[in-house]
Amino acid sequence: MAVAGWLESTAVEAEWFDGPDGTALVDLLTGAYNVCLAYAPVPPATIPPEWKTAQLLQAKHMFARSKAGNGDTLGPDGYAVSTFPLVLEARNLLRPKRNPLLGVL
Repeated sequence: MAVAGWLESTAVEAEWFDGPDGTALVDLLTGAYNVCLAYAPVPPATIPPEWKTAQLLQAKHMFARSKAGNGDTLGPDGYAVSTFPLVLEARNLLRPKRNPLLGVL
């Protein structure tokens, strides 16, 4: 078991069956943590569960990008599946978007 950012690698391995394991997973989680930490507001004393989910989504996004290359699809021609930018979901968990007109009207 290794702690990488806000997540433990063994817990992630149990949840993410087709992802990397061992040192590769720890490296990926650490990279995702650094990206999330740079984007997140000042971390509170207790990390919200949404931030942990954001780190996992960011790691999955980075892993998918490493498999898909620079393109935005994964799979052979005619059967390609678009890789959804999970990073946007992670960002929304770290800094939820608020309606700028909320409270004005």
